[in-house]
Amino acid sequence: MWLTMEDQLLNICEHFDEKAEGSFIMGKRFGTPYISFTYRGESFDPTSGDGIAEDLLFNLGLTPHWSYHKGVNKLFLRAPNVSHKSEIMLLIAVVLAVLAGLLKLVIPPDVTGAITSYVIAPVSGAFMNVLNTFVRLMVFFSVVTGICSTDSVSDLKSMGGHTVGRMIVRTFLGTALCVVCMIPLFNVGFGTGSGEALQMDKLVELLFSIFPTDPFTPFIQGSMLQIVFMAVIVGAVMLLLSSKVDVLKDIIESLTLLFTQIIELVCKLLPLYIFVSLVELIWDSGSDIFVMLWKPIVICIVFCGLLTLGKIIYTGAKFRVSPLMLIRKTNKTMLIGFLTASSSSAFSEVLNVNEKKLGISPKFDRFGLPFANLLCASTTGAAFVIILFYLAEFHHTTADIGWFINMWIMCSVLSMAAPPVSGGMLVVMGILMTQLGIPDSSLAVAALLGIVTDFISTGTRVGIIHCEMVIQADRLNMLDRKILSADN
Repeated sequence: MWLTMEDQLLNICEHFDEKAEGSFIMGKRFGTPYISFTYRGESFDPTSGDGIAEDLLFNLGLTPHWSYHKGVNKLFLRAPNVSHKSEIMLLIAVVLAVLAGLLKLVIPPDVTGAITSYVIAPVSGAFMNVLNTFVRLMVFFSVVTGICSTDSVSDLKSMGGHTVGRMIVRTFLGTALCVVCMIPLFNVGFGTGSGEALQMDKLVELLFSIFPTDPFTPFIQGSMLQIVFMAVIVGAVMLLLSSKVDVLKDIIESLTLLFTQIIELVCKLLPLYIFVSLVELIWDSGSDIFVMLWKPIVICIVFCGLLTLGKIIYTGAKFRVSPLMLIRKTNKTMLIGFLTASSSSAFSEVLNVNEKKLGISPKFDRFGLPFANLLCASTTGAAFVIILFYLAEFHHTTADIGWFINMWIMCSVLSMAAPPVSGGMLVVMGILMTQLGIPDSSLAVAALLGIVTDFISTGTRVGIIHCEMVIQADRLNMLDRKILSADN
């Protein structure tokens, strides 16, 4: 706030050849600090200047207000208010959804069926369709923009190679830890494995599915790995062409800003989506469904919570920042993840928190976050493992060492391939059950557990993404530690 006003005062002095005189006032209005400077002379707006700087101040809520009346210029700046309106609206939506879900006991089935068919399902589907449409475009253009913002191909290699490799390794390690921890918690018989043997042709096919058959199908089907792959190719080639594609770079940068703003507008409807989706879940399955499946849900909460808390504590110790402060800075984005089961819904807010509260350079943030959104999937892999252990215990499945290795590899790979949207976990549950010899009759139970644990794993996953981005930004000297340690 002080630096912002100081810049404006320097502009005034420069314009009036250091001859400007005025009155300077500091104070508080309704508990909010403000600064006011009044000066006489010709009409001069000191806030007009570099467009990028103006955009930055606007996003930070630090744009001074200038006015001119009868020969008097007035410059006024108020500290931005800390608003929790969005979090309150999300919590209200959850409470109202639970109350509406309980109303099924007194509402005739025909009425609830009609409401679900003609109101709840269309609204929920429309929101996710719009979100998915623009998220895919936003991810593509943001990756291209992030790559083009690097200074050279060598910079791209240094930023991308280590970052992507570290995220993949962390996902495999987190999933392996979950497999080991679940063995004593579930009664899975040891013997000849019931599942299919680990077939290399299927694994290779899964790994090479990242390569698209055409440039349109990934956007239609929502294959995020293929979208990112295409964006990396386009961005790398544009980086090689350098100044020859400057006009195209400006267009893509504008499109990135456009789709980011669209996602922010769409996500203003998050409370409505949360309300209708939770009501639909309670009406379809009943509130007692959470009681019957308490074991995997509780274990998922504990394991994913401890995994995320450990990451936060490690990050706090590494940078000498209070873990509680890190939680306060990231609680809004984690809450969005918990309530929507979609890391894409929190994408724009994660960008905002990374750059304004955690001190991550926008240059790295716009490049690295799309990768982190896909590859930091240890909690998603853990949720897969917990569900599969529960189903294996229920069906008295026998397992050998190959069965556990199969589970580890498949859950790790598929956790990074699952679409980062609500219900993304359901896309791969059938593959995992077939691979591990779990009967298809449990697919409905797996689907319900996938829905519930998706909320848990996504919320904790967002917290891990924040920490991983901080660590990677520091390694690349793209972290402002003053912002990270500031209690903002």
